[in-house]
Amino acid sequence: MEVEIVTDLTVGQLIDYKRNDILKVNGEYQRGLRWTDAQKRMFIDSIFRNYSIPAFYFHKIKRESGSISNTYYDIVDGQQRIDAIYSYSEGAFPLLKPSESGFRFPNFVRNEICPWGGKRYGELSEELKQKLNESKVIAYEISTINENEIRDLFIRLQGGTPLTPQDKRDSWPGNFTEFVLRVGGKTGVEKWYGFDLFKQNLKVSNESRRRQLVAQVFMLFFSVREEKRFCDLKSINIDEFYHHHVDFDEKSKDAERFERICKILNEIFSGKPKIVGHHLIHSFLLVDSLLDEYVSGWESHLASVLHEFERKCKQASDAAKKGSEAGRFDRYWNSYAQWTRTNADLGNTIQRRHAFFVAEMLKSLAPEKIDKKRIFTDFERQTVFFRDKGLCQFCEMHSREHRISWQESEVHHVTPHSAGGVTEIDNGALVHRECHPKSSHDVENFRNWWDRRSTESINMDSNSGFGKLPLKKSRNRDQNGKSRYSGLRDYLVPVVRMIRTDGKDHTEAFKSIAHELNVRPSTVNAMCTRSLNFIGKDATQKFADSVRDGTIVQIAKDRYPDEIDYIDYELASVFPSNNG
Repeated sequence: MEVEIVTDLTVGQLIDYKRNDILKVNGEYQRGLRWTDAQKRMFIDSIFRNYSIPAFYFHKIKRESGSISNTYYDIVDGQQRIDAIYSYSEGAFPLLKPSESGFRFPNFVRNEICPWGGKRYGELSEELKQKLNESKVIAYEISTINENEIRDLFIRLQGGTPLTPQDKRDSWPGNFTEFVLRVGGKTGVEKWYGFDLFKQNLKVSNESRRRQLVAQVFMLFFSVREEKRFCDLKSINIDEFYHHHVDFDEKSKDAERFERICKILNEIFSGKPKIVGHHLIHSFLLVDSLLDEYVSGWESHLASVLHEFERKCKQASDAAKKGSEAGRFDRYWNSYAQWTRTNADLGNTIQRRHAFFVAEMLKSLAPEKIDKKRIFTDFERQTVFFRDKGLCQFCEMHSREHRISWQESEVHHVTPHSAGGVTEIDNGALVHRECHPKSSHDVENFRNWWDRRSTESINMDSNSGFGKLPLKKSRNRDQNGKSRYSGLRDYLVPVVRMIRTDGKDHTEAFKSIAHELNVRPSTVNAMCTRSLNFIGKDATQKFADSVRDGTIVQIAKDRYPDEIDYIDYELASVFPSNNG
């Protein structure tokens, strides 16, 4: 077998050979045309951009009959590419126009000048036609009279270990490829170490499948956040996403948030039963929403709630398999489980599953919504500024007097906004912009100091300092102005009864009782939580949970053994399960 490497072959020559039947399709090696129009267009676009394209393999055949000889070439490898070139030269299709096409070109490609975009061959300028026709390609011309050598070559070209679509993507250049490899992990490559969420918490052992899941999760995460839609997750959609994001920025806000959610979910699922891919997808999107919309505290319940959701889905699936009527009409089967098997990778199917998943998870998690208003108005800032007498309250906590100007002032959420703190004057404290508590340690210390001071102020004369609003005398103060409020009777019980009987949430109840007692909601919060010995940043959430599940009755009895009769009468009575 002789092989000649032809390096000066041009696209124009290939077109001429095909047109004059010098290039032939041998049915033994070529099984028909498979490329779509989009693939053909992308290939021609690649030639115009001077991208390197794979070599062609031709079997050179010479036939003689008397004094007449004829030479032609069987295409061993390259039929799809030759057909794309020839059919374009015949005007079969226009090229893609990056600025207008629905195809997802990378940003840097869309922004480049593309004079051939949208044009058929006949619409090209003479200069562009010349550029295309003179583009060089590489071909291997094999000469042999032994057909078995050609067959062996074909098998070798097409053989080897079959690659999955994801294996092929892993070999593609581009930043998104690197990102997926780093997150999903690849054995033997240190820089592609893989996140624990995907390596240790999934029922997916195949590395290629795991990396594909990383790509799919990010695609959905990105499309929901940036495009407000649920994208399809078929192989061709993943390929397009890789191509479109070849210039992906691993330092972008989306990438950083993705990694943050990965860490949160890893902490949640670590040491728990492993989860399946579709549950990870929906949990990921759910957490992305909860982070901005709900108060922290739901994290400790997510794994158990998901496990219960999975149990109900399996129960419904098992019943449906047995053909039972109850199974076929079970909402966990109809709204979720069956759609993990039918068209599971279509965007509208994923959206349908996710709507049901979110509704069920929120029912069980019952997270507390964050106050939508986050920024204090100028009027509120002014009120806090004068109330706190222009003194930095963070410095007050450290027994330092630090008078600040209006321009240097900021208002700090005493109970953090992310922890359910409302943007109201009672939850605001004046601070210097350079003293504004930022670390979790400073925020917690300041909140505890503020709550202690609020509680102490109740037992002080209404004209005392601390930069607080004056407290009016009421029937609950003795003749010396000392408070006779009881943590149990005046705070805890009224708040719980208002939540249980009036249907208010605990934040609304705190405000209502604060108005009645002429104190701040943060004071009511502190009195309620500390009367039950709930302390720390999740104290309010513990209080809300105990009211929701009714355990607050027994906790109160344990804390106030001398008040058991009162608790039974006033508190236990609003919990049906405790009524005797």
